[in-house]
Amino acid sequence: MRKDLGGRLVLDASALIELTYSTQAGLRLKESLRNGLVQAYATELGISELRYVLCRTLGSAESDERVDKLLASGYIAVEGISSLIKDASKCKGERSISLADCFCLALARKSFCSTLFSGREKDLVSEMEKKPFDVEILFLEDYVNA
Repeated sequence: MRKDLGGRLVLDASALIELTYSTQAGLRLKESLRNGLVQAYATELGISELRYVLCRTLGSAESDERVDKLLASGYIAVEGISSLIKDASKCKGERSISLADCFCLALARKSFCSTLFSGREKDLVSEMEKKPFDVEILFLEDYVNA
């Protein structure tokens, strides 16, 4: 397990969900954001995923409130996806991972960041084993109890 969560990170929707629900892993991320150890980015698609997941579990009003508070905090810079389409599409054509994950990875490449996923998603790990990605992929679960 890693001890320090820091650096420039593109947050996948799964990490955003952990953050929003204030799970143990999410609280670790929140602490790193508050202490200025993490400079965080997310794609518009990642924020969209966060909104619909929260909407399904908490309802529309609560989803809007939580996401709006997160965005207003200033801890996460949200990047548009139009400049990432070509790179994300190429990634999706070559890899068996979600399109949203491809956009996350494309932003990491463009911004010279690492990516942060909540946990080891089966499809992502499978692709990592076949051929390493050209960006660093971190997992929030590695920082819990570290």
